[in-house]
Amino acid sequence: MKLIFCICGVGLAIFFGFGVFLAARQSPVWVRFSCLFIGILGAAYGWLCFCLEFYRCSLPYRSRAYLDHYRTLVGGSIIGALVVLGIYGLASFYLKRHDRSNQALQPTAGRSDV
Repeated sequence: MKLIFCICGVGLAIFFGFGVFLAARQSPVWVRFSCLFIGILGAAYGWLCFCLEFYRCSLPYRSRAYLDHYRTLVGGSIIGALVVLGIYGLASFYLKRHDRSNQALQPTAGRSDV
C-alpha cells in the first residue's frame, strides 16, 4: 500500500507539473515554471518517501533523520509554491473584477437593443 502511495504521488506530481507547464500557454512564464517546480519537487518528495519507508530498517539513525528533514523541507516548499499560486489567482481575480466595476457608463437613452 505504501509503495502504491509513493508511486502515485510521484506520478501525479509529474503529471501536474508538466501538464500545466505545457497546457497553460497564456499564463505568465513564472506561473508555468512554478508549476513545473511543484512537479519536480513532488517527484523528489515521493522518492524520499519511498527511501524512508522501504530502507528505514537498514539506514543508520543519522541518515533517517536527514532524509526525514529533507522530506519536510521539500513538502514545505511545495506548500509554499501552491500558496503563492493561490494568492496570485485570487489577486488577479479581484483586480479584474475591480477593473470591470470602474468602466465608464454608456448612456442608453434613445437606443434600442433590438
